[in-house]
Amino acid sequence: MSSTDRLTPQRRDALRAVIALALLAGPLWIPALHLGDPTYRYERAQITDDGSGVAFENESAVPAGTILSEEIACAGTSSRACAFERHLARNNTVLTPIYSSTAGTGTSSFAVAPDSYDYVQINGTVYEATTVANRSRVYVVANRTVYEKGEAPEDADTSGDLYRVELSHRQAPPAEVLFRVSRDVDTVPSPIAQAARTGTGVAHRDLDVPKTPIRTAEDTYYRVFRAGQNETGGHAWLDTMLTIGTPIAGLIILVRLRRRVEITHVGTADPDDQDGPS
Repeated sequence: MSSTDRLTPQRRDALRAVIALALLAGPLWIPALHLGDPTYRYERAQITDDGSGVAFENESAVPAGTILSEEIACAGTSSRACAFERHLARNNTVLTPIYSSTAGTGTSSFAVAPDSYDYVQINGTVYEATTVANRSRVYVVANRTVYEKGEAPEDADTSGDLYRVELSHRQAPPAEVLFRVSRDVDTVPSPIAQAARTGTGVAHRDLDVPKTPIRTAEDTYYRVFRAGQNETGGHAWLDTMLTIGTPIAGLIILVRLRRRVEITHVGTADPDDQDGPS
C-alpha cells in the first residue's frame, strides 16, 4: 500500500491542490533549473613568491596570455611602458616637472600613464614605483621661472631652495605585494570563489573574473580564469516543454478537483422556518 493510499480523501485532495499550484507556478521556478542555459567553467592556478618576485607555480596550467595581476605591470607581458620600467630598474631615474621643498623625501607611487599601477616586475624582481626629491640639484623660483640655484637674475627675488623630484624604483617584498594586490575570496562571485577554494567553479553566465590573485582562508593565492564554456546546456527543449506543460497540467488537476468537491451544509434547522401551529 502506497503512502498516498493511507491518506484520507480530504488530505489527498489537499495534496493534489498543492501540486497543481506548484505546476501552475512552473514558469517562475523552472528557469532556476538552468536547463537550456550555457555553462562556463572556471579553474585556478596557484601563485607563489620566491623571495624576489611572484610567479605561477605551474606556468603551463594557465591559458596563454594570462597575467599574474593587472596591478603588477610587466609581469608576463611586454609593452613600450616596460622598456621605461626596465630603465628605472637599472638604478636610473627620470626627472619630473615636480619640485619639493624637502630633499630626499620619498612619496607614494607616481602615475606616468593614464592607467596607473603601483608595482612592476622586471627580470623576476618586484619593484615599487617611488619618487625622490634629489638633493644634488637645487633650484629656486624667480619671476615665476625656475632656475638652478646661482643662475637666477641677481636683482630678482628668489624663493627658498627647491629640489627636483625624480621617478625611481625600489625593490619591494613580494609576499607583501602579493597580499596588497590580491582579493579576498569572500568578495568575489560564488562560482569564482568556488574555483579558488576547490579548483573548479561553474556558472550559467559569463562572470567578470578579477585579473589579480584571490586570497583564500589559508592565505594561499590563486589566479582564477575561465577554462571553457558550453553554449547550450543540451536541454533547451526540455526547458521549453516544462515551461509550457506544467501550467496546463496544473489546470487539469484543478479542474478534476473542482468536479470532486461537494458543498454540504450541516446544522440545525431554524425554528422560525418550520411550519406548525402558533
